[in-house]
Amino acid sequence: MTTIDVDKLRDHLEDYCGTAMFSGFPAALLDLADVHNASGLELCRTAERLGIDLDQFAIEDNTHV
Repeated sequence: MTTIDVDKLRDHLEDYCGTAMFSGFPAALLDLADVHNASGLELCRTAERLGIDLDQFAIEDNTHV
């Protein structure tokens, strides 16, 4: 199982949805509100739905050396 940096993912999704909203897609405002209040799992589902690669938000596990 991969650990995701949900703070970094949330920031990315807020930027992504905010940009879409101001680029002529006002419905993105609903996604923006959802992202702001979403749990980590919900953020991952939203990112997958939007086609965002979650690997870029993976946290390396350095506990096994």
